[in-house]
Amino acid sequence: MPDCSRPNRINIDLGPYKQRWVAYCALHQLTPSAAFRQVVAKLTENMATAGDAAAAPPTTRKHRKEIGLTDAELRFVEACAEAEGFSPTRWIIALIQARMGNGAQFGQFELAALGKSNLILLTIARQLRQIAGMQQGLAGGPMPELLPVVAEVRTRIANHTAEVAQAIARNIERWHGK
Repeated sequence: MPDCSRPNRINIDLGPYKQRWVAYCALHQLTPSAAFRQVVAKLTENMATAGDAAAAPPTTRKHRKEIGLTDAELRFVEACAEAEGFSPTRWIIALIQARMGNGAQFGQFELAALGKSNLILLTIARQLRQIAGMQQGLAGGPMPELLPVVAEVRTRIANHTAEVAQAIARNIERWHGK
């Protein structure tokens, strides 16, 4: 029968490790319990800094709930879900997760925009390498061919920044009901 007076107690059968554990504890002048607490503290220290919620393992069990929607509510959910790249069920789940504090959930359109963003960033990086190469060849003054490359990079960065800002704003508006 478990000892209910000490709810933080853990009983472990160490099997073949018992003698080595006792020897380790004696060598370091620790009781087995104190040494075990040190091991647990070390193994969980990163989890503790993220907060108690992060320390608890996430629940993967799903619970099925049936909800009744009016025709207008169903049309609204379906329209929102379609416009934002979700199935109606996934849209409702994403809404719940956002309200639980798990952050805005990106739909398929936002994910596609982020994928496009990665391609744009790769292009920008390639162009910056070109600029760096041109700078190395600079001996007597500015190179006229450098100006259009820099202008294109600036335009791409500005367009990219605006697109990402719009995606973020759409997510904030969607999940906070504004």
